[in-house]
Amino acid sequence: MHHHIFDSELVHLERVLANVQRNAFRSTYWRDRVEQLSKYPEADFYRQRISRLTRLVAELDAESPR
Repeated sequence: MHHHIFDSELVHLERVLANVQRNAFRSTYWRDRVEQLSKYPEADFYRQRISRLTRLVAELDAESPR
């Protein structure tokens, strides 16, 4: 993935996950998107930001009714 596209995707997920309303999408959707980013070589440079997104998704899981 081109660096600019990767960065744009990361910024998008940071914005959305910071403001996502519960049940807007299933948390598995967000988890999959974040996991996809972590597979690219660029991920090493952005490891802290990706970890933060992973924590936000985990918080969505915790808030979801079972």
